Amino acid sequence: MRRLLLIAVIVLTMTSCEYFMAPGIEVEPKLYMVAVGIGYEHSRINDLTYTKADLNALVAQMESLLSGKMDYEILSLSDEEEGFTLGRHTAKGIEEIKKYDSDKLMTKEEFKEIFTEGFTSKPEKNDILIFYYAGHGYDETGSLVYTYRYGTNVYGTLSSRDFYDDIISLFKCRKLLLLDSCYSGNFIEEGDLASTIFYSEDGDVFLSGFNLFSSLGDSFSSLSSSNNARPDVFVISAAGRDQLSYENVGGVRHGLFTHALLEYLDYDTDMEEAVFTSKFDGKSVSVADLYRGIVDNFPIRDYKRKSTPNTTASKYDMVVFDFR
Repeated sequence: MRRLLLIAVIVLTMTSCEYFMAPGIEVEPKLYMVAVGIGYEHSRINDLTYTKADLNALVAQMESLLSGKMDYEILSLSDEEEGFTLGRHTAKGIEEIKKYDSDKLMTKEEFKEIFTEGFTSKPEKNDILIFYYAGHGYDETGSLVYTYRYGTNVYGTLSSRDFYDDIISLFKCRKLLLLDSCYSGNFIEEGDLASTIFYSEDGDVFLSGFNLFSSLGDSFSSLSSSNNARPDVFVISAAGRDQLSYENVGGVRHGLFTHALLEYLDYDTDMEEAVFTSKFDGKSVSVADLYRGIVDNFPIRDYKRKSTPNTTASKYDMVVFDFR
């Protein structure tokens, strides 16, 4: 009788738990991405020519890379003279979700709603959320120029603190920021959970920040030995805290940072078209791999010193794509 009662309890528990999974069965992670490309000209900020090209190329290559390998949703926000357009990219195709009038400034709440309402489903714990931004980092704080009124000097900025506290903190999944903007190193927060790592001109590794005493080696596992908790979010920035990012230099028709990222992901930058690549088949790609790929493919050596890619340094690494 006690054995029958135990079996009954187990069956009841299994059938009443919506998320029960048999041992060894794992839910395949889904990739969510918000990709923003905004160029803006006024008296204090120069015009950016290739942010939309950056956005379109990266989204196209991500779709090619993930097709048939990983479920995904990508939201893209770009600017035109008539306003901003938000689109959703999935394996089923592309659909326009919303337009924002160029005569009105997008509010921070509206920008937040892109993350909270733009996806058809909510990212779960094992999923990955990528935020990519190509645009202006403002006033040496790295604040993102996320909206503007066309033909005027009226614009809106989003600080790193606002972004972390009001937007990215809403998600409990794995998170990665890819920032192609000036002063974007300001989004890499220093402290016990995160610090900064960057390459010197000759390829050697220099470390700055807290609790760092060893070299990059084969992974991030030896860095910041006093860290006892996993960082909440990883960042790869186009520049340091006090550096600019650059585009349209030496014939490179993208931001230099984005160009390097596209090259690593096998996008054909000569023909300007996405390529279905088998480069990563059977492999996983981590934050450390992406960072090294960007550094190794940075197009102009002299500019790597002026605009040095930085990344979060931690005792942990994080898998972004897993094609094993």
